[in-house]
Amino acid sequence: MITPIEIKVNLDGDVAAALRRLRCLDTVAAHRDIWFAEPPHPGTVGAPTLLSSRIVIRLRSGEEHDDLTVKLRPCVRSQLTGRWAAPFTEPGVRYRIESDWSADRRMLSASAISSRPPGTLRAVATRGVDVTDALHSAQRQFLVSCTPPGVAVDHLRAIGPVSSARWTGVPVGNLRADVERWNTAGLDLVELSLKVAPQQGDSPVDLHLRALEAQRELEAALRGHRVMIAAGDTKTEQVLTALTTTRPLG
Repeated sequence: MITPIEIKVNLDGDVAAALRRLRCLDTVAAHRDIWFAEPPHPGTVGAPTLLSSRIVIRLRSGEEHDDLTVKLRPCVRSQLTGRWAAPFTEPGVRYRIESDWSADRRMLSASAISSRPPGTLRAVATRGVDVTDALHSAQRQFLVSCTPPGVAVDHLRAIGPVSSARWTGVPVGNLRADVERWNTAGLDLVELSLKVAPQQGDSPVDLHLRALEAQRELEAALRGHRVMIAAGDTKTEQVLTALTTTRPLG
């Protein structure tokens, strides 16, 4: 199985100026609120527990629909056992495997996503109830089957919200990328992403070379727009660390 590659670039410097240079502010964005789930640790702060175990549980709520994602990133192929070894879609849940590229970082990720009616997950997040109860049964199976023993994924609370604005298909040079801005806990982050999917007849080397060329072209086009490219942690890592530091759970 050849895995799609998602290329991601985080921006640095003046975020509003970067968005103007990319002409995002001339178009309408899709707005959503985002929360992440972590176990409560009354009176303590520090590294997010699930994130430290390479697990991300994310709740998103928007006008059209809500979704809940359980993601393992980074993971290794040997973790993805049984039916989790290949992508699938079934009623209530969609499962995907892809490679995430950011600068010289290469990570495999696996995600189980369940869609919900609009407002459903906002209610879960804002009521302060156990997020574990909102997981789809397949997402529970995914966690049990593919996470290391000893990782407790229960009694979770939502932290956030993160305010998200997303623009799709933004022209960047000869490419089109999705642009997402996150605001929370004193952070103002922007990430560009585009996906390179396998084509018929592709070998893993063919896909890798096409993705490498797309990554180089995207980064060169951003520099041509006088946009600064950031190094360091992903936006999810930055946000979760900030939220668990500034808003201890309990």
